[in-house]
Amino acid sequence: MRKTEKAAAKRTGATVKPKQQRASNERPGSWHLARSETERRLSEFEFRVERLAQAYYRWKAACLAAVCDVPLTGDDVAVLNVVRMGDEPKRLSEIGQLLNRVDVPNLQYATRKLVKAGLIETEGSSSRKETRYRPTETGHSVTEAYAALRAATLPPMLEALEGWAEKSEAAGSHLELVSSLYTQAAQVAITRRHQP
Repeated sequence: MRKTEKAAAKRTGATVKPKQQRASNERPGSWHLARSETERRLSEFEFRVERLAQAYYRWKAACLAAVCDVPLTGDDVAVLNVVRMGDEPKRLSEIGQLLNRVDVPNLQYATRKLVKAGLIETEGSSSRKETRYRPTETGHSVTEAYAALRAATLPPMLEALEGWAEKSEAAGSHLELVSSLYTQAAQVAITRRHQP
């Protein structure tokens, strides 16, 4: 055991295992998040989700950039499309619920950015909680162009995949279930953080 490990263990009161023992416990995976077979499978699943999310957000930003000169991130595009969804004005809290996001400051930043770009506008009360967002005429045109480019690009690729419809439905249901488990796990983690 190195001196730095011993010092850190002494400060925190943690027990540091000898190197050989640590290595044998971590054999199923190659790193600290994969110490058992279940953790290895979970890590592989999470990495796939991470890569899917990054590819999806890059795609959204690229698709919007093809139809609009305003530089937006995938997160911004998500907010824009949710504001447009159903052509009904939405409060910030509704946008957050639809996107399963609780990072209010980032959502506020995205809506301010979209307002400044002339893609959405506010209506209603001067109260922040009561303010609703809706697309402008420009925002409506941009989201229509985005939808048209998306329709011409992705669906043909997906339809070429064998069994896409059935597999996507099954995967979607599974992802919803796993999403609820992450929500439960987050609540458990918050509870433990506040324990003495």
